[in-house]
Amino acid sequence: MMKPFLFCAVSMMAVAQPLPALAQPAEETRSMSHAEEAHAILEAFAEDYRSDPMAISDTFGIKLGDDWWTIAVERAEEAYHPETSPHLTFHRFGPHQVTLTRGAPAEPTWYFEISGIDVLRLISTGEVNAGTAAMQSFGSDQVGVETRTMDGFEMDSGVQSRYYVALSHFFLRGTHGTTEVTRFSRDNALQTHGIQATALHMLKAVRILHFSIATGEVANDDERLEFSQVPNLFIITHGRGTLETDEGTIALEPGVSAFVPHYAKHVLRSEGDAPLEGVLILYGDNSDFAFGTSFATYLEAQAEFHGSYPFRD
Repeated sequence: MMKPFLFCAVSMMAVAQPLPALAQPAEETRSMSHAEEAHAILEAFAEDYRSDPMAISDTFGIKLGDDWWTIAVERAEEAYHPETSPHLTFHRFGPHQVTLTRGAPAEPTWYFEISGIDVLRLISTGEVNAGTAAMQSFGSDQVGVETRTMDGFEMDSGVQSRYYVALSHFFLRGTHGTTEVTRFSRDNALQTHGIQATALHMLKAVRILHFSIATGEVANDDERLEFSQVPNLFIITHGRGTLETDEGTIALEPGVSAFVPHYAKHVLRSEGDAPLEGVLILYGDNSDFAFGTSFATYLEAQAEFHGSYPFRD
């Protein structure tokens, strides 16, 4: 099964840590069954997804305990030429047709398995986002949101690209309109590879995370975790430390970025009085390049794709 990996897909040994403690539910929520509460939360997600410009057509399942739901999405899009720029094409998105029904999908597909109602509550309130709850360093890690497949269905790279869209955009409440807000801190992050990580946005081609490394701690402090199949861009916003590479050591401080290409060593050490923090951008999905094709070959194929894609239709 392909997962939203972080640094390296060859051997990820860090174990996901428990999610933050959950506040007690409201009085009216306590009187509901977990299935009824989950259904109400999922209905709210589905309602907001109807106006999400990032929604794409798909059918997938959601499982919590013994309860199943099916989400079916049909994207609505309308192209138009604005009077101020008649030579350009703009698009209106939505309202999409987003159907939430009880029960497992009628046809085999992929699904999210949520470990408990407490995790769904955390996601619903925005205390933890679904991308963070789903991050795994190793397939055996127990996390809040698992991605699984029904019998008779096989997850491939194309399907996984749709999974990332749903993971990043379905499990959100539109409290800021179409602008999606993620809160990040050490308290609502997941511990992996010696860092505290929060998923800011996860798509197949690019995954963006906030990271925090406590003073004296090291990220990728294991020779099996030193390199990645895809490039990593570290943007330092807080603290001080070093980046150990094949060529030597680089000082890290706010205002510095470091682009580490695929198959290059990158060990980060936090050496200041405060945590070393910043934004990590991963270009692509490690699992696509772990068993054959290189990222450089993918870039060449991607260039050919852009040469033939009908952007001007």
